[in-house]
Amino acid sequence: MKKKADIKRILLIGIPMLVLAIGVKMLDEEGRILWFERNGTEFTRARFYLFSGEKDRAFRVKPSEDVVIEWIPELEKGSLQLSVKRPSDAPRVFTEKRDTYEFTVKERGQVKLKVTGEDARGKFEVRWRKE
Repeated sequence: MKKKADIKRILLIGIPMLVLAIGVKMLDEEGRILWFERNGTEFTRARFYLFSGEKDRAFRVKPSEDVVIEWIPELEKGSLQLSVKRPSDAPRVFTEKRDTYEFTVKERGQVKLKVTGEDARGKFEVRWRKE
């Protein structure tokens, strides 16, 4: 009987603590607490309790491709922004408002996406498509 009680205690206390510890990531000045992320070939999304730091993604483009990027943030507190760096252009920054960015690629390279958060709580999604 005592073994069953010990196993139940481990399951009820130990596993939630382990899940919480896995969800907490602290590196240098970056912090992610209860960070859940999903990435696909044409999107990245994350839900979090606390996000201070950066999340990077990139995708390849060819000349004369039309690219559409959708920024869909939902914040409860803090700040969140998306920076889009096209090949050979200065980055364009989007803040906490939902936005769409369309452009035609001039040269082959990578479009770099960087989401930056500061004491942010909520979620975001970035979708892109090439036409």
